[in-house]
Amino acid sequence: MVGGGRAAGVLLWAMLAMAPAVQAKPPLNPEDPPPDPPETGRLAHPDPGHVPALPPVDRLPGVGPFERLPSIDESKDVVVAVRKKPFWQAGTFDPVLSNACALGDFVTTPTNRMVVRFTDSAGAAALQVVVPTHRHLLYDARSLAKPNETYFFRNTNLPTCQVWIEGRVTPRKLDPVRGTSVPKPSPNALKKKKQAIRSWPNQ
Repeated sequence: MVGGGRAAGVLLWAMLAMAPAVQAKPPLNPEDPPPDPPETGRLAHPDPGHVPALPPVDRLPGVGPFERLPSIDESKDVVVAVRKKPFWQAGTFDPVLSNACALGDFVTTPTNRMVVRFTDSAGAAALQVVVPTHRHLLYDARSLAKPNETYFFRNTNLPTCQVWIEGRVTPRKLDPVRGTSVPKPSPNALKKKKQAIRSWPNQ
């Protein structure tokens, strides 16, 4: 009986060894996302001096990046007039005002919603307009504006800004450059330079 019991035990052990291993957890569904790694939810700061699991210290206190973004102006345009012509025929192109606009010295405010629409297919556009009664919409650092002039702006506050004046008027002229900023040559400059060269020690 003892021998038979041992033989039965060996047979049972062999059957268990050949049986498939019992899995502790069911297999994952291939359609399910994989489990999160163990470090999920922890804050890692490679910079030295930071305490683990705490946000980094702001080294440059002040306004945040979101506070420096410009505000979004979703107000609708106020269409003053509609003209069936290209925008470059808005009036008289003024090179001085356009140059001042490109430099930021003669611009209309970004909040100016008074526009004139030009509907010609060759040059359709909506130009900002500043009429004499709304000079508060105009920034004129050089006092270039005249009392009874109406101004049209394209690409204001940009280096490609262009300005037209209502009607046929004489445009302003850019002052020609007179003289030069280079100092006049001295008649004794060459003589002094030669004397300085002769005074160098011979090697």
